[in-house]
Amino acid sequence: MIKVFYGKKGTGKTKHMLESANALAKESNGTVVYIDDSNELMMKLSHKIRFINILDYPVSGAEPFLGFLCGVASQNYDIETVFIDGLTYIVHENPESLKTFFDGLEKISAEHNAHFYISINGDENNTPDFIAKFI
Repeated sequence: MIKVFYGKKGTGKTKHMLESANALAKESNGTVVYIDDSNELMMKLSHKIRFINILDYPVSGAEPFLGFLCGVASQNYDIETVFIDGLTYIVHENPESLKTFFDGLEKISAEHNAHFYISINGDENNTPDFIAKFI
């Protein structure tokens, strides 16, 4: 399952992601991972959540980030949910160019029964079709 929170900056996407991550961590039997591009939110997350600051790793672009996610999934077989906050900031690409990334993410999700929650900054009136199906 993939769920995307898509909208302009300041519309509450991160707040909703934090609330969802903390709620899932309470009831989850598996591992919950939260990926961001700063440590700012680390203290707002439950200690049960595996926090990853992507800037600690040499990942640049959607394809390398997809490889990074494959590594996260393969490292720990009980990964249940992955939160990715600010995808376009992490990969430094616009939403329209992320079709291959989402195709790969669908495959990871299906094969490993992992759930992905992703926030993306963008104009909700111009959401690409391949992303809109996850909103």
